Amino acid sequence: MKVSISSILDTVLNILYPRRCPVCDQALPFLKNKGEKKAAEICPECEKKLPLIRGSVCMKCGKPVDRIGAEYCPDCSSFRHAFDCGRAAFTYTGVMRESVFRIKYKGRREYLEYYGGILAGLFEERVRRWNPEVLIPVPMYWKKKNRRGFNQAEVLAGELSRRWGIPLETGVLSCCRDTAAQKSLGRKERRENLAGAFRLTKESLPWERVLLIDDVYTTGSTLDEAARLLRVGGAKKIYFLTLCIGKGKKAVCTEKNVWYT
Repeated sequence: MKVSISSILDTVLNILYPRRCPVCDQALPFLKNKGEKKAAEICPECEKKLPLIRGSVCMKCGKPVDRIGAEYCPDCSSFRHAFDCGRAAFTYTGVMRESVFRIKYKGRREYLEYYGGILAGLFEERVRRWNPEVLIPVPMYWKKKNRRGFNQAEVLAGELSRRWGIPLETGVLSCCRDTAAQKSLGRKERRENLAGAFRLTKESLPWERVLLIDDVYTTGSTLDEAARLLRVGGAKKIYFLTLCIGKGKKAVCTEKNVWYT
Protein backbone atom coordinates (compact mmCIF):
# COMPACT_ATOMS: atom_id res chain seq x y z
CA MET A 1 0.00 0.00 0.00
CA LYS A 2 1.39 3.37 -1.03
CA VAL A 3 1.47 6.13 1.54
CA SER A 4 1.78 9.69 0.31
CA ILE A 5 4.46 12.02 1.66
CA SER A 6 1.76 14.57 2.58
CA SER A 7 -0.04 11.89 4.62
CA ILE A 8 3.18 11.09 6.50
CA LEU A 9 3.80 14.79 7.16
CA ASP A 10 0.24 15.25 8.38
CA THR A 11 0.68 12.33 10.77
CA VAL A 12 3.97 13.67 12.15
CA LEU A 13 2.61 17.19 12.54
CA ASN A 14 -0.50 15.92 14.29
CA ILE A 15 1.66 14.01 16.77
CA LEU A 16 3.78 17.07 17.50
CA TYR A 17 0.97 19.61 17.24
CA PRO A 18 -2.33 17.73 17.54
CA ARG A 19 -5.41 19.28 15.98
CA ARG A 20 -7.80 20.45 18.68
CA CYS A 21 -11.57 20.50 18.77
CA PRO A 22 -12.77 24.07 18.17
CA VAL A 23 -15.41 23.68 20.89
CA CYS A 24 -13.75 21.86 23.81
CA ASP A 25 -10.10 22.43 22.77
CA GLN A 26 -9.17 18.80 23.44
CA ALA A 27 -6.73 16.97 21.14
CA LEU A 28 -8.58 15.09 18.40
CA PRO A 29 -7.93 11.47 17.35
CA PHE A 30 -6.97 10.19 13.93
CA LEU A 31 -9.70 8.75 11.73
CA LYS A 32 -9.19 6.11 9.05
CA ASN A 33 -10.27 7.32 5.64
CA LYS A 34 -9.78 5.06 2.61
CA GLY A 35 -6.68 3.46 3.99
CA GLU A 36 -5.18 6.72 5.26
CA LYS A 37 -5.34 8.27 8.69
CA LYS A 38 -6.73 11.76 8.95
CA ALA A 39 -7.22 13.91 12.02
CA ALA A 40 -10.83 14.53 13.04
CA GLU A 41 -12.00 18.16 12.84
CA ILE A 42 -14.39 18.29 15.81
CA CYS A 43 -15.69 16.02 18.55
CA PRO A 44 -19.02 14.45 17.48
CA GLU A 45 -20.67 15.54 20.73
CA CYS A 46 -19.24 19.04 20.49
CA GLU A 47 -20.56 19.43 16.95
CA LYS A 48 -24.08 19.14 18.38
CA LYS A 49 -23.39 22.11 20.68
CA LEU A 50 -22.63 24.55 17.87
CA PRO A 51 -25.36 27.25 17.73
CA LEU A 52 -25.92 26.94 13.98
CA ILE A 53 -28.45 29.44 12.70
CA ARG A 54 -31.60 27.75 11.45
CA GLY A 55 -35.02 29.01 10.47
CA SER A 56 -36.04 32.53 9.51
CA VAL A 57 -33.37 35.21 9.38
CA CYS A 58 -33.25 38.93 8.67
CA MET A 59 -33.03 39.52 4.92
CA LYS A 60 -30.45 42.25 5.50
CA CYS A 61 -27.97 40.99 8.12
CA GLY A 62 -28.90 37.31 8.52
CA LYS A 63 -29.71 37.60 12.24
CA PRO A 64 -32.43 35.16 13.41
CA VAL A 65 -35.85 36.80 13.59
CA ASP A 66 -38.28 35.82 16.32
CA ARG A 67 -41.53 36.78 14.62
CA ILE A 68 -43.07 34.59 11.93
CA GLY A 69 -43.20 36.44 8.63
CA ALA A 70 -40.78 39.17 9.72
CA GLU A 71 -38.43 40.16 6.92
CA TYR A 72 -36.01 42.26 8.96
CA CYS A 73 -34.68 42.24 12.51
CA PRO A 74 -35.51 45.26 14.74
CA ASP A 75 -32.07 46.73 14.12
CA CYS A 76 -32.23 46.60 10.31
CA SER A 77 -35.85 47.82 10.39
CA SER A 78 -34.77 51.06 12.07
CA PHE A 79 -31.23 51.59 10.81
CA ARG A 80 -29.88 51.93 7.27
CA HIS A 81 -26.69 49.94 6.74
CA ALA A 82 -24.01 50.69 4.15
CA PHE A 83 -23.79 47.09 2.94
CA ASP A 84 -26.39 45.35 0.77
CA CYS A 85 -26.83 42.18 2.82
CA GLY A 86 -24.94 39.36 4.50
CA ARG A 87 -25.11 36.11 6.42
CA ALA A 88 -23.50 34.38 9.41
CA ALA A 89 -23.18 30.72 10.33
CA PHE A 90 -23.60 30.81 14.11
CA THR A 91 -25.10 32.93 16.85
CA TYR A 92 -22.49 34.56 19.05
CA THR A 93 -23.48 32.66 22.18
CA GLY A 94 -22.12 30.02 24.54
CA VAL A 95 -19.52 27.76 22.95
CA MET A 96 -18.96 30.10 20.01
CA ARG A 97 -18.01 32.97 22.30
CA GLU A 98 -15.47 30.69 23.97
CA SER A 99 -14.18 29.38 20.64
CA VAL A 100 -13.73 32.86 19.17
CA PHE A 101 -11.98 33.98 22.36
CA ARG A 102 -9.45 31.13 22.03
CA ILE A 103 -8.89 31.99 18.36
CA LYS A 104 -8.12 35.61 19.17
CA TYR A 105 -6.33 35.38 22.51
CA LYS A 106 -5.01 31.80 22.77
CA GLY A 107 -3.59 31.50 19.26
CA ARG A 108 -6.01 28.82 18.04
CA ARG A 109 -5.97 29.97 14.42
CA GLU A 110 -6.26 26.31 13.32
CA TYR A 111 -9.96 26.43 14.30
CA LEU A 112 -10.48 28.70 11.32
CA GLU A 113 -9.77 25.88 8.88
CA TYR A 114 -12.77 23.99 10.25
CA TYR A 115 -14.97 27.08 10.41
CA GLY A 116 -13.93 28.09 6.90
CA GLY A 117 -15.21 24.74 5.68
CA ILE A 118 -18.52 25.28 7.48
CA LEU A 119 -19.01 28.72 5.92
CA ALA A 120 -18.01 27.47 2.48
CA GLY A 121 -20.52 24.63 2.62
CA LEU A 122 -23.39 26.64 4.05
CA PHE A 123 -23.16 29.64 1.76
CA GLU A 124 -21.59 28.50 -1.51
CA GLU A 125 -24.88 28.64 -3.40
CA ARG A 126 -25.74 32.07 -2.01
CA VAL A 127 -22.28 33.44 -2.75
CA ARG A 128 -22.50 32.19 -6.31
CA ARG A 129 -25.72 34.17 -6.66
CA TRP A 130 -24.04 37.26 -5.22
CA ASN A 131 -21.20 36.63 -7.66
CA PRO A 132 -18.51 38.67 -5.88
CA GLU A 133 -15.36 39.46 -7.82
CA VAL A 134 -13.16 39.56 -4.73
CA LEU A 135 -13.04 38.68 -1.02
CA ILE A 136 -11.87 41.46 1.30
CA PRO A 137 -11.21 40.75 5.00
CA VAL A 138 -11.85 43.47 7.56
CA PRO A 139 -8.37 44.82 8.40
CA MET A 140 -6.66 44.88 11.79
CA TYR A 141 -4.33 47.54 13.17
CA TRP A 142 -0.75 46.43 12.48
CA LYS A 143 0.41 46.52 16.10
CA LYS A 144 -2.54 44.40 17.18
CA LYS A 145 -1.92 41.98 14.31
CA ASN A 146 1.76 41.69 15.27
CA ARG A 147 0.81 40.92 18.87
CA ARG A 148 -1.72 38.29 17.85
CA GLY A 149 0.34 36.91 14.99
CA PHE A 150 -2.54 36.91 12.49
CA ASN A 151 -5.77 38.62 11.50
CA GLN A 152 -8.58 36.10 12.03
CA ALA A 153 -10.73 37.71 9.31
CA GLU A 154 -7.85 37.39 6.84
CA VAL A 155 -7.25 33.73 7.71
CA LEU A 156 -10.96 32.98 7.36
CA ALA A 157 -11.12 34.80 4.02
CA GLY A 158 -8.10 32.82 2.85
CA GLU A 159 -9.88 29.55 3.62
CA LEU A 160 -12.94 30.67 1.64
CA SER A 161 -10.82 31.91 -1.26
CA ARG A 162 -9.06 28.54 -1.45
CA ARG A 163 -12.32 26.60 -1.44
CA TRP A 164 -14.29 28.85 -3.82
CA GLY A 165 -11.54 30.05 -6.13
CA ILE A 166 -12.53 33.69 -5.58
CA PRO A 167 -9.53 36.06 -5.39
CA LEU A 168 -8.52 37.39 -1.97
CA GLU A 169 -7.39 41.01 -1.65
CA THR A 170 -5.82 42.13 1.63
CA GLY A 171 -4.36 45.48 0.56
CA VAL A 172 -7.49 47.47 -0.30
CA LEU A 173 -8.53 48.44 3.22
CA SER A 174 -6.15 49.26 6.04
CA CYS A 175 -6.67 50.06 9.71
CA CYS A 176 -4.74 53.23 10.46
CA ARG A 177 -5.23 53.50 14.22
CA ASP A 178 -5.72 51.26 17.23
CA THR A 179 -9.37 51.39 18.30
CA ALA A 180 -10.85 50.54 21.68
CA ALA A 181 -12.50 47.15 22.10
CA GLN A 182 -15.98 47.27 20.56
CA LYS A 183 -17.63 44.67 22.78
CA SER A 184 -18.35 47.04 25.67
CA LEU A 185 -19.66 49.91 23.51
CA GLY A 186 -23.15 50.80 22.32
CA ARG A 187 -24.01 51.58 18.69
CA LYS A 188 -23.25 55.29 18.89
CA GLU A 189 -19.98 54.70 20.73
CA ARG A 190 -18.98 51.96 18.27
CA ARG A 191 -19.42 54.28 15.30
CA GLU A 192 -17.51 57.06 16.99
CA ASN A 193 -14.77 54.58 17.88
CA LEU A 194 -14.45 53.48 14.25
CA ALA A 195 -14.71 56.90 12.62
CA GLY A 196 -11.57 57.40 10.57
CA ALA A 197 -10.08 54.07 11.71
CA PHE A 198 -10.05 52.57 8.18
CA ARG A 199 -8.73 54.00 4.96
CA LEU A 200 -8.93 53.01 1.32
CA THR A 201 -5.53 52.39 -0.24
CA LYS A 202 -6.80 52.78 -3.82
CA GLU A 203 -8.54 55.84 -5.27
CA SER A 204 -10.79 53.63 -7.37
CA LEU A 205 -11.58 49.94 -7.14
CA PRO A 206 -11.44 47.57 -10.14
CA TRP A 207 -14.44 45.61 -8.77
CA GLU A 208 -18.13 46.39 -8.54
CA ARG A 209 -19.18 43.37 -6.41
CA VAL A 210 -17.31 42.80 -3.16
CA LEU A 211 -17.68 40.26 -0.36
CA LEU A 212 -16.43 41.41 3.05
CA ILE A 213 -15.29 38.78 5.57
CA ASP A 214 -15.16 39.17 9.36
CA ASP A 215 -15.39 36.96 12.42
CA VAL A 216 -18.21 38.54 14.47
CA TYR A 217 -21.15 40.83 13.65
CA THR A 218 -22.81 42.63 16.55
CA THR A 219 -24.30 45.99 15.50
CA GLY A 220 -22.68 45.96 12.06
CA SER A 221 -20.69 49.14 12.76
CA THR A 222 -17.37 47.68 11.59
CA LEU A 223 -18.81 46.32 8.36
CA ASP A 224 -20.71 49.57 7.76
CA GLU A 225 -17.51 51.60 8.01
CA ALA A 226 -15.69 49.23 5.65
CA ALA A 227 -18.61 49.18 3.21
CA ARG A 228 -18.87 52.97 3.25
CA LEU A 229 -15.26 53.31 2.12
CA LEU A 230 -15.63 50.64 -0.55
CA ARG A 231 -18.59 52.54 -2.00
CA VAL A 232 -16.42 55.66 -2.11
CA GLY A 233 -13.98 53.59 -4.15
CA GLY A 234 -16.67 52.61 -6.64
CA ALA A 235 -18.10 49.30 -5.37
CA LYS A 236 -21.76 48.93 -6.32
CA LYS A 237 -22.72 45.77 -4.44
CA ILE A 238 -21.24 44.95 -1.04
CA TYR A 239 -22.05 41.72 0.77
CA PHE A 240 -20.61 40.14 3.88
CA LEU A 241 -20.09 36.81 5.60
CA THR A 242 -19.20 36.43 9.25
CA LEU A 243 -18.59 33.42 11.40
CA CYS A 244 -20.96 34.62 14.15
CA ILE A 245 -23.68 37.20 14.67
CA GLY A 246 -25.28 38.55 17.84
CA LYS A 247 -28.68 37.10 18.60
CA GLY A 248 -30.33 40.42 19.37
CA LYS A 249 -31.80 41.73 22.62
CA LYS A 250 -35.23 40.14 22.28
CA ALA A 251 -34.19 36.62 21.35
CA VAL A 252 -32.96 33.89 23.68
CA CYS A 253 -31.01 30.79 22.72
CA THR A 254 -31.12 27.69 24.94
CA GLU A 255 -28.39 25.08 25.24
CA LYS A 256 -30.28 23.05 22.62
CA ASN A 257 -30.23 26.00 20.22
CA VAL A 258 -33.99 26.52 20.49
CA TRP A 259 -35.10 30.10 19.88
CA TYR A 260 -37.84 31.71 21.91
CA THR A 261 -38.81 35.17 23.19
